[in-house]
Amino acid sequence: MKIFLDTTDLDAVTRWLPHGIVDGVTTNPTLLRKAGVDNAREMVRELARQVAPGDVSIQVAGETHDEMVQQALGYRTLGENIVIKVPVIRPDGRPNLDVMATLSRQGIPVNATACLSLAQVLAAAKAGARYASLLWGRVADEGGSPEAVVADAARLLRRFGLSTQLLIGSVRTAGDITKALSAGADVVTVPPALLERWLDHHYSRVTVQQFNADAGLKAGTK
Repeated sequence: MKIFLDTTDLDAVTRWLPHGIVDGVTTNPTLLRKAGVDNAREMVRELARQVAPGDVSIQVAGETHDEMVQQALGYRTLGENIVIKVPVIRPDGRPNLDVMATLSRQGIPVNATACLSLAQVLAAAKAGARYASLLWGRVADEGGSPEAVVADAARLLRRFGLSTQLLIGSVRTAGDITKALSAGADVVTVPPALLERWLDHHYSRVTVQQFNADAGLKAGTK
């Protein structure tokens, strides 16, 4: 079981790493834009340094095979633990499996992102991807059952001996994290605020408050 942080917030990564729960980090162009990141390369370099040896995924964007491969080669100079996110298809429906296969043959780890179906997960695995990122919330948006897709994907990846890890993104509630892991996910990538909610419980707080009060009373009587 692996937990990744889905963020470009270096401070959040620094806060969570000492807890021993974070195994890697994922980013995407939307997160970079929302964070107002001016220099993505330097941000990714620092993430890779902090998270090593855990993986850090950075996404390429382009219209052609060669353009995406060249971007990937550039990003890989930023750290040995950099994983290249490649969208499974382009806006016009053409697959990017050729990009994944080219990078994989060169020993560059790939995270196939924007997978919404079992077929896309299996195709990405055949193309050599280290991770196939299935977007949990978006599967649900389309009326599908994310639990069923994850369970089927996990079963078939094992059946055919494919080494690709099933990475679940687009989780929207704390419960989604547990459901994804229960369904067979290898990795769940989680925004820092949602990870905090996953671990929190009001009754745990009340219980520990009582423990602390009792410990204080006992200490005061000695």
